Parts: sequence; structure tokens; C-alpha cells
Amino acid sequence: MKKILLILLFSILSSIGYCQKFIEYQSGMGSRDAEKPDIWVLYKQVHGTHEGMDLYSDSAHYDTKLNDFTAFRNIKIVLTDTTTIYGDKLFYNGNTRIVEIWGKEVVFIDGDTRLVTTHLVYDRNSSTASYTAGAVTTNKENKLVSVKGFYFSNTKEFHVFDSVVLSDTASMIITDTLHYNTNTNIAFFTTPTYIYSDSTTIYSENGWYNTGNEKAHSDKATSITSKEQKLTCDTLDYDKKRMTSIARHNVAISDSVNNLTIIGHYAYSNERIHHMFITDSATAIFVDKKDSLHLHSDTLFATTSHGNNFETMAAYHHVKFFRNDIQGSCDSIFYNIPDSIITMYYDPVMWSDENQFTADTIVMMLDTSGIKEIHLKGNAFIIQQVDINKYNQINGKTAIVYLDGRNPIYCDIIGNAQSIYYLTEEQDDGTEALLGVNIGIGSGIRIYFNENREPSRIVTYTNPDMTTYPIKDLPEEKKTLKGFKWCHDKRPLHVNDIYKHNK
Repeated sequence: MKKILLILLFSILSSIGYCQKFIEYQSGMGSRDAEKPDIWVLYKQVHGTHEGMDLYSDSAHYDTKLNDFTAFRNIKIVLTDTTTIYGDKLFYNGNTRIVEIWGKEVVFIDGDTRLVTTHLVYDRNSSTASYTAGAVTTNKENKLVSVKGFYFSNTKEFHVFDSVVLSDTASMIITDTLHYNTNTNIAFFTTPTYIYSDSTTIYSENGWYNTGNEKAHSDKATSITSKEQKLTCDTLDYDKKRMTSIARHNVAISDSVNNLTIIGHYAYSNERIHHMFITDSATAIFVDKKDSLHLHSDTLFATTSHGNNFETMAAYHHVKFFRNDIQGSCDSIFYNIPDSIITMYYDPVMWSDENQFTADTIVMMLDTSGIKEIHLKGNAFIIQQVDINKYNQINGKTAIVYLDGRNPIYCDIIGNAQSIYYLTEEQDDGTEALLGVNIGIGSGIRIYFNENREPSRIVTYTNPDMTTYPIKDLPEEKKTLKGFKWCHDKRPLHVNDIYKHNK
């Protein structure tokens, strides 16, 4: 067929006063529809233009009255130098300036952004593309998948909904609603959202994630999970590249391997150096099905293993802990978790039932059943109140208490051992009657405990010096040993007492 060149110029004012532009085509045919004379039927290499937009197709129908354009096969729309749409079928209305395009693969390209769907609507008035049949968008290393969405060309922002997945080489976001800007690389979310990376999973119901610098912020229903460790809080700021996180308000960190939970209102973590500190009502809870131990201090420091499990923990200033069978107070505590050793420093004092333990340093050794040994190092002192102003007392350089589960078996006092022990006898009515006072001195003393965790027998060995006095004949100066200090006012009697600071 002989090539012809036809240029058709339409200058028809519509009912709203819109001025139509011309459509030109070449190497093809153009004719009016016999039944619809307002429609031009165009073939082969159709090229239309409208207010800066170019339309290309194999064929098209142009309605000169309604000022709309329907195109078929090999559709290409050039909106700007960097914005192009491809598809199989197109409908465009020159009055509304809205493009609707279908195809097995509709491709919308805006700079580095490439969106693929099967049905796309583009509003030239607002420079907005929308879809409802699912789309896959790529932008450099980022891939965005969703069922429904809007793309705003002017701001380079996506608003996407339903089964949303945003991923790159380092992370993946799964949510239901997402606002994502390809210029800033920031994705905002307001619905339940999961952010996955190699080592962590973040859950949030409101916040943002920057796919460029891999920083995240969450301020609602937040959690971050890393292998056997999980952190929950109200607000989280996470920097994956620096491997740091800052959690605020209602912070809880749990370690399932060590059955340990730490709570507070501020926590800083650096995974690169395996370091963490928690403050503002900081509390460590050593979880046990029978009876958990709660420990509080001004600040808790912890180190973690490469698997992010706790390895050591240090508590500083105003330290108190509570469990039903044991309580304590000191200035500082260090806990070596793999070795199950807890060391108390600076004015440490412990209580177990009626027994008070003090020393320069107290070391507790634990096993699966609880505390198995208590070492009192330097100025060891054990006190038990018998009656008002009457106390059983033992002191020496060092003391070791041996326990079976949670029950004390015996205690060895080593070095300059001294004791004051009230002798009692059970009466018919079940009460205890005081018979006298035994005062002993020796290089070592062993105390045996009965099933009620009370001292039942005291043995002094190596050059013992034992004297028994009737109660009424006990000299005033012998009622207490040197260094005696009853610290009952420091003792937490309930779990909430660990938050009370003594003057």
C-alpha cells in the first residue's frame, strides 16, 4: 500500500469549553466510522498528542465530539522526558485528562521507578497513577508489591494497600498499608507491620523505616526479636548499620535461654560490641516457675553473646532484690550468667527467713534448683533475731553457707570465729523457752540448720572457748559481737519494696 501522510487538525470546542488538540498519523489509513461519523478510525503507527503528552499505538479510535481516544496494541504514552507508560489497550479523555490503560503487562516508568500491573489509571491533573489489580514496583534495589495503590509523580510517593511487601537486599517490610517515598527512601506505616532482616524482626503498628540508611522508628506496640531475645517497648529507634537501638517507656527484654527478663523505661543496646544498659526503674527478673527473683537498681548493664543471649549483668546503685525465700540490698551486683555466680559489693546484706547475712563481699553460686552456696568474704556476719533485743550471732573472716535447693544445710565460719547463740526448749504449748546463752570463740564454727531453716546446732572447733550464761546473768557487753548491725529497715518485705530507697 502506498504510504500516505495525513494530518488531521481538530478544533472543536466541547461543552465545557475545552480546546482539543490534533492527532497525526502516518504510514497508515484514517477514515470516519460510517455509523458514527464523529469517530475517526486510525491505523498503523498512530501518534497522538495532547498538551505535552504523546500517545503511540498500532490503531486507535478518536471521538471528535467527546474528545476521547481509544488505542489498541503496542501502546506507548510519553508524559515527560522521564515518565512513560506501556500497555495493550488505552482509553484517554481529553476533557478529564485521565488515562486508563490495560494489558497483560502494563508498565509505568518514572525515572528509576518501574511499576508493572495489568490495569492502570493515570490522572494528568494531579500526576497520580493508581491501580487495584496488584502491582510490582522496582526502584534501584527496592521492590514494592501490593494489591492496590497510588503513585504521586510530583512527590515520588506511593500510598499502597493490601498485602504490601517492600524489600531490598537487606530487609523486608510486610504490612497492609504503607506510604513510601522513593526520593527519601522512607516508608511510613500505620497498621501492624513486620520488618525482617538477617538477624532481627521488628514489629510495629505505627512508625517508619528508611531503606537507604536502614534506620527504623516505632511508637506503637513495638517489639524487636533477635534469635532467643525479644524486646518490647512503646517507642523504638533502631539503626541497623550501627547495630544500635534505643527503647523508651515500658521496656521489656526477655532471654528465653537464661529465663531472664529485664524491664525499665529506657534501654540502649549496641549489638556490635554486645553491650546494653537499662535505666529508669530498671529491674531484672530471674524467671522461675516456683518463685521468680526480682532485682532493681538505678542502672543495669548487660553484655550479650554472638547469639544475643545475656552473658553478664551488672547492677549499680540502690540495688535491692526480692524472692519469697531470699532478699538482698547493696550498692552494686555483678552476675556471670554462664557460670551462675552473683557477686554483691559495697555494704551487701542478704536475708533468708530470719537470717541476716553481711560481709564486705557476698558471692552466691546458683544451679538449676536455686542457690547452692553463699560465700561471705571479709567481716562475715550472720544474725538471727530470737526475741526483742536478743539475737543469735556468728561472725568471722569468711563464711560459706551450703544449701540444698533453697534450704540451708550448714554454714562454716572460718577465721576468728565468734558466736552468740540462745539456747531454747520447746514447751508443751509449742512455744520456745529461753534457757541460756552460749558464747563461743574459735578458729572455726559450723552451724547446722533444721528443716525449718533455723540453726539447730553449733559446733566450735580448733581451740574452742565455750561459755554458757543464764539469760539474766548475761553481761550487757556480751549481748552483741563487735561489728553487729541489724539492717531490718533495709529489707524488702514485698516485691514492690525493691523500689524503695533507704536513706
